[in-house]
Amino acid sequence: MTDDELSEAARSLHREWHSPHLWPAIATEIARIERAERRAHVLRRRWQRFAAAAMLVLAVGASVLLVRDRSSRDGRATPPIARAGDRLLSDEALSEVERAEAQYVAAIEGLAKKAGAITDTPASPVLANLRERLLVIDSAIADCRAEIERNRFNAHLRRQLLSIYQEKRRTLEQILEQEQHVS
Repeated sequence: MTDDELSEAARSLHREWHSPHLWPAIATEIARIERAERRAHVLRRRWQRFAAAAMLVLAVGASVLLVRDRSSRDGRATPPIARAGDRLLSDEALSEVERAEAQYVAAIEGLAKKAGAITDTPASPVLANLRERLLVIDSAIADCRAEIERNRFNAHLRRQLLSIYQEKRRTLEQILEQEQHVS
């Protein structure tokens, strides 16, 4: 077969057809890929923020441990349980504080349930940021509770825990306000 015959055979095989759905299908697929890339970018940023918050919590925790370690080496370690005469809170005051704390925690948990569905799938970067703030606050609450377990009569720790709970309440209220603005 010569080159001319081969070219003639190739020309006879050439076919064209009408395909009205080809370009719209390509455009739809490109749009789907771009949306997926945007979602992946948002998730990466969200994880970066979470990692930064985790690093902050770890840094604060490490510094607290360092300070505690230094004070115990200097002989200024606080006893795990204060003697009854040295307590800042009496047993009655402690019971009253724990009762009030339980009521406050219950109220905050009710607020958290209202905001829970909103923070599971945040509709805006502000809500995502507030959700991450809640994670850091919950971690701080857990740390403070652990310290209180070591010394239940420490009034300073109780005030600090109250302050953290107030910040959680404010954050939950901001989440609910943001949801009203988005809706």
